[in-house]
Amino acid sequence: MRAGPDRLVLREGGPFRLVCLPYAGGSARSFSGLVRQVTEDWTVVAAQPPAEQDDGKAPDLNELADHYAQLLAEDLAGPGIVLGHSLGAAVAHRMALRHAARWPATLHLVLSAPLRPGPPVCQVAGLDDPSLLAVARSHGIVPDLGVPDEVVARMLLPELRQDLAALGTAGWAPEPVPAPVHLLGGTEDRTSPPFVLTELADQLAARDTRWVRGGHLFVMDQPEETFAALRKIAGCPPGRRPAVAPAPAVSLVAEPLAEPSPEPPVVASPAPEPPDAATAPSAS
Repeated sequence: MRAGPDRLVLREGGPFRLVCLPYAGGSARSFSGLVRQVTEDWTVVAAQPPAEQDDGKAPDLNELADHYAQLLAEDLAGPGIVLGHSLGAAVAHRMALRHAARWPATLHLVLSAPLRPGPPVCQVAGLDDPSLLAVARSHGIVPDLGVPDEVVARMLLPELRQDLAALGTAGWAPEPVPAPVHLLGGTEDRTSPPFVLTELADQLAARDTRWVRGGHLFVMDQPEETFAALRKIAGCPPGRRPAVAPAPAVSLVAEPLAEPSPEPPVVASPAPEPPDAATAPSAS
């Protein structure tokens, strides 16, 4: 039930760019909560996942990467960040790999809650709706919308199936890319646990790994902490939020907007054992 333009400008701002690629089952408007934390010196753009192809097949990772690269061509410029969350992280990585020659040195690639490389943990082929919903909830990859299961199935599962199908049976491979890579993880993420990010940091030669409190959808659940981490990754000075925040866009598939956390914006320690700084690699 995703609707709206393929490329959505969530905030017009300053020179720093934040380009968002959503998780499986999500949409461009899934980042509405994060946008409420963005300061005036940032412009935020999000991509809407493409519709199913005419032949009924879901696009694979290469097709998604090329689609987004073309759709967001004017936005892939520094200084700034391409933020891919969950499945979006795999797509963002593939985009940086396939379009490396045109990737600006000042455009950071942030893989947020990246899925485990290799065959997908959440296999969707052959699962009926109740089984798929149960698996998705066990992995924390669907938001809690507070509505009956039949409504969730109607609202989320068609897009979730399509998006996860992009991984195929092989999943994604963390090949090194020339873009400056950073990892962002949730301290309680069951789908992308700390040891996965530790391995990915070595495989991708990531510049740093940062942590935000929460599970797999921490970008939506902890937007203030998430944006604080993104500002540090981009190396931009503290900015000022607009005097009047924009009204959040309404979307049936977007999770409820989270209120800003009263606690400090960045978790300085990875899970499960805290090191000295937020940029330290995670413990396995």
